Amino acid sequence: MELRSKICDAADWFDPELLTVIQQHLQEVPRFHRKQWEFAMIFLMLQKLGLLNNRNIGLSMGGGKELLLYAIARQVNKLIVTDLYDPSTEWDCARTGDPDEFIKMNKPFPVDDSHLQALRMDMRQLEFKDETFDFCYSSCAIEHIGSDTDFRQHLQEAYRVLKPGGIYILTTEFQFDDQLIRDTHNYVFPLPYLKNLIHESSFKVYNDISLDLSAHKMNYPLPGNFMKLSYFGNDQHFTVPFLREYPHILLLRGKYPFTSILLILQKEGGQKNGEIKTTGLDNTQKILAQGIQEYRQLLSSSLLSFHPFSANQNEKSRYYADHAEFFQADTAYSTDDHTVFHTDYFWLGTGRRKFTVQFTPELTDSTDGSQVEIRIHRFPTLASSTVDCQTTGIIEVTSGMPVSYSLEIETDDNYCYAILGKLVKGNLQLRHMQVFSSPN
Repeated sequence: MELRSKICDAADWFDPELLTVIQQHLQEVPRFHRKQWEFAMIFLMLQKLGLLNNRNIGLSMGGGKELLLYAIARQVNKLIVTDLYDPSTEWDCARTGDPDEFIKMNKPFPVDDSHLQALRMDMRQLEFKDETFDFCYSSCAIEHIGSDTDFRQHLQEAYRVLKPGGIYILTTEFQFDDQLIRDTHNYVFPLPYLKNLIHESSFKVYNDISLDLSAHKMNYPLPGNFMKLSYFGNDQHFTVPFLREYPHILLLRGKYPFTSILLILQKEGGQKNGEIKTTGLDNTQKILAQGIQEYRQLLSSSLLSFHPFSANQNEKSRYYADHAEFFQADTAYSTDDHTVFHTDYFWLGTGRRKFTVQFTPELTDSTDGSQVEIRIHRFPTLASSTVDCQTTGIIEVTSGMPVSYSLEIETDDNYCYAILGKLVKGNLQLRHMQVFSSPN
């Protein structure tokens, strides 16, 4: 494996050096998942730079209790891990009031505690003296910390705490179009934006950036929520374990393919600002175009079965009889939410599609006369916070009578779509829920 910045590529899993890191240092079975790639590549590049030795002190930013920090801690004098650790955080990898005890209690394999220390700290304001660390790293953390000003501030802080010649290796989400995808607490960076961000920082790129992608179907992009398009009604279906292991390398956000990119930045040396060079983009664009076209054809000819509750809180609905035990145990759940079901948002290409909801109401007197409003919502792929309703319909529910209700819309290439139901009158419990879509 060459020492350079690069994008995630299925072919990397056949590199002997990367496989050694995965199997021996991360102690995992190799699998086509970009998170495993990020961990292994950060470790390998630090190793190739000679930074993993018993003299060096490193800094992990946004490290939580990630597997990588334990692998690195075994190789260095000390690794300090920072994150916004908090007992109430939504990130379970950082949910604690005692960060140091937390990471030491969650060791996946033996690590000398003297080589590890965890602190609650914002990566935009590092509470360390100048020139403290030999290296630092972050794995898909920078895109979650805010917006333009936050990214620049973080890079300045990382630069400040590194020793002269120090290295910052980061991975983040990279998309191949020129459009910046801005989600709440998550950005997907295009090349022009990343180049400008680095150019405005004091860092230099250690080497050119390879955007080469192997011409292999494992690199054809698929949506990250692919399983939610192939719902079988429960997790016991024979195909579910296999779908969980489908390649998670090149993903689709709407029609925009993205993956992980690794950047090696240096405090001194490297290329001068304004001379960031890339290779392989033209060829990669052709491969991605082929993959997207194949996926479009699949969408235009396939019946899609949506997970009905994938956008509900905890993927559960208090109106679904099979989830009753969950809500009996969860006394903190709000009863103000009248969402019967809510699918994820999916990119469906362009064309007319039919959306069908089917369920069977429980046999109760209170069910008669109930009404459920069915809605199809959408958002622009590049602005997910801007949601509008495309069409609605009302289902009149009678206990014991199976329901089948359909809506049709013309889908737009620039949007992602979800179908949901809100109880607007009465009460109900239902079983045998199905939500699917077919080309029309």
